[in-house]
Amino acid sequence: MGNKEKTSVLLRLKTISKQEMEEEITELTLSGVFYLDHTTGSRYLHYEEEQEAGMIRTVLKITDQEVLLMRSGAVNMRMHFFRERKRSTVSVDYGVGKLMMESELLNMEEAYVQEAGFSGKINFQYELLDRGVNIGIFDVSMTLEEDKE
Repeated sequence: MGNKEKTSVLLRLKTISKQEMEEEITELTLSGVFYLDHTTGSRYLHYEEEQEAGMIRTVLKITDQEVLLMRSGAVNMRMHFFRERKRSTVSVDYGVGKLMMESELLNMEEAYVQEAGFSGKINFQYELLDRGVNIGIFDVSMTLEEDKE
């Protein structure tokens, strides 16, 4: 795997989605793995969640220029965010055909601490658009704690 440092983490994932006037908050606690690639400086977070539709595997890749969010399994989704707020295409497939949308990264913050174990925070906010019209703003906050088990 080259020069990757791997840490098992407990992930607290909170998503606030605002669509029209509705606000929905989901909170999950999941097991995941955080990788730091020392060669490229890229950060990766892998986790799985069980949903009614089945298992969804998520990979989040963060670099200094972009954020890539890929989900596979019961839902297949690929979102590519650029830090300079350039819009990009999102494809989502729930198994009934592909939906194409656009996304724009509104805000991105991350912080990692390696003291008595690893901990970190990853927060990002993005807007989804359909043919240029806002269909939702999503606020994602992830809190990582090293899983010592």
